[in-house]
Amino acid sequence: MSNLAGARDLTWDVVIIGAGPAGAATAITLASLGQRVLLVDEQAVAKSKLGESLPPASVDIVSHFLGELDSPNGNSIGLYKTAGNISTWASDQLDHADFFFTSTGFGLCIDRLAFDEALRLRALELGVSLQRGVSFEACTRSTESGFNWDLTLRSPSKVEHLHARYLVDCTGRRAMLTKMLGIPIIENEDKLFAYSQWFSSDAEDDDCFTRIEAVASGWWYSNRVPTGDSKANKRLVVFYSDKDLPEGKRAGSLEGFNELLNETVEIAPLLKAGLYRPSGVIRGAPANSQRLQEFCGDAWMAVGDAAQAYDPLSSQGIDKALRTGSHAGHLIHYALTDEADNSLNTDNQFIQQYSQQQQQLWDAYQSQRDYYYGIQTRWSDQPFWQRRQNYSTVI
Repeated sequence: MSNLAGARDLTWDVVIIGAGPAGAATAITLASLGQRVLLVDEQAVAKSKLGESLPPASVDIVSHFLGELDSPNGNSIGLYKTAGNISTWASDQLDHADFFFTSTGFGLCIDRLAFDEALRLRALELGVSLQRGVSFEACTRSTESGFNWDLTLRSPSKVEHLHARYLVDCTGRRAMLTKMLGIPIIENEDKLFAYSQWFSSDAEDDDCFTRIEAVASGWWYSNRVPTGDSKANKRLVVFYSDKDLPEGKRAGSLEGFNELLNETVEIAPLLKAGLYRPSGVIRGAPANSQRLQEFCGDAWMAVGDAAQAYDPLSSQGIDKALRTGSHAGHLIHYALTDEADNSLNTDNQFIQQYSQQQQQLWDAYQSQRDYYYGIQTRWSDQPFWQRRQNYSTVI
């Protein structure tokens, strides 16, 4: 279903705003438990997104939603096995983490376009209604019996007014729904920004390792994404720095990006050896830590990056989206069907459990982030690293 013109149902148990991994995972979970779910995607056609590397510990949650990863359609859903991580971080010596010795024996590199679409298709299979190319315009407390929200959604062809018992914000860092409800976003003091560039090559490249390299002004990430064509390779290269630093400003242009890239010790030679050439334009996106002041409230909940967004160094974006989507879906279902407690606010034991879990995840994330930035001391006199040596963990 492409837009609201074809919609028949105007009443829903749960309406989820945002159809990325967090939204799809929440919808899949709720639908599998019998709830009537509407998933709203403002994009009529999916836009390109950065890939992501996942550690072996994430394989189970991906399999939970998309099935056996060794099946013939593994590559069609944007999943590729990685062999490990090669990094220069705490010292200038290569640190080689081989996934062969883990329980799964591999990690994952994700092609986000194919992966996100696979999750949405899975949601459709379970009975979720998906509306594409539809924007969320407004919500007010409902006077309709049995419902908590009146919603206004807009497509190119019409405006639709719906009723819902529960709302879920899965709009990523923008947190569109919760922002409309007046919930403040608390940002960490860093200004971390991601500058990404795709590279392509017709030469042979069977590298299956994620590469991370710390430099004086930030750090670099690279991963090869198989294309399905044995004669073509695609590699993502991302530079992370603070947007207000001179290097951050330079990285926004192709010339500046390449100048900074050529200063790397590991990644530039890797690209040169593979005969890689830049493809497309430099893309930028915020990558700083942030969280909502409140993760849930009266008949609403935020999931995934809408609730709390992490520094990409954590490699937890997709994993967090899927796990919190599953947890949120179960707890919303329990709250909606709890005959002993009809309240859907934070006094409800299940909603309260979600809020507590989110706080625990945030505390654990901050501790981990501070540790990994703290062990890199080679450039402790440089602004990027000085800022991270003085992190405050009060938010």
